[in-house]
Amino acid sequence: MKQKKTLRKKGVLSQKRGAIRKRLALVLHRKPGKKAAVFCMLYLLALLALFTWILFDTWSGNYLPVRSLKYDIAVINKPAFRLVAFTVIAGGLGGVLNGLRSTLTYYNGFNQRYLWKYLAAPWMGATLALFVYALVRSSLVVLGGDASTQNIGGAQILSNFAAGALAGYGAKDVFFWLDSRVEKIFKVRENVPDLTGKQKEAAVSRLHSANLQLGDVSRVRTRNRRRIGTVVNQSPAPEESIERGGPVDLSIASGKRAS
Repeated sequence: MKQKKTLRKKGVLSQKRGAIRKRLALVLHRKPGKKAAVFCMLYLLALLALFTWILFDTWSGNYLPVRSLKYDIAVINKPAFRLVAFTVIAGGLGGVLNGLRSTLTYYNGFNQRYLWKYLAAPWMGATLALFVYALVRSSLVVLGGDASTQNIGGAQILSNFAAGALAGYGAKDVFFWLDSRVEKIFKVRENVPDLTGKQKEAAVSRLHSANLQLGDVSRVRTRNRRRIGTVVNQSPAPEESIERGGPVDLSIASGKRAS
């Protein structure tokens, strides 16, 4: 009986040891991710303090970072510089807040492979805010609006600050917006290749190499067996210029009536 009790105790102890080992392995497995998450939060909090200090330093007109680089304050102490500075600082703050929110949300399952994303988020937010500011100001000039920076009021500073903060916080959406602006401004056109007589697979391959896409495919009945499976018509016509990535409709010869 004593031997049975001893064996039972040993079995229970071995099970407890096994459970402890599993828990320890799980903690050790997650530890690198949590360490990276803590590092990200400390890094972002430090940048939050830095950007906040630069914000009040610029607002007060002290320009200590600029003075430390030995720039002439009289040259840069202008409304245009202050407006750009507030916008860029706001973009950095927006990137910091978005990074902190994301780190706290995914803390338990934080993947250290995305550490670079959180390190770059504040600086990327500041850069995106500058791009958005430049695009908005240039749009005002094109549309005939007043883009003068000589008489800048508090409302304009706050509006630019808000736009910069939103650009930094919603960097992902800003990237999509910038992509659409770039596509609109820098439209690239391609000449449609002549696909007549080519098999469908060869025609599609030729379209992709020309940075174009396959559009609608229709079947056209033919009595010439040699032309079955080949392109007999296309729209747009060969050598016509269309936007890159545009569709090209094909008519393929068939020996049967289209259903």
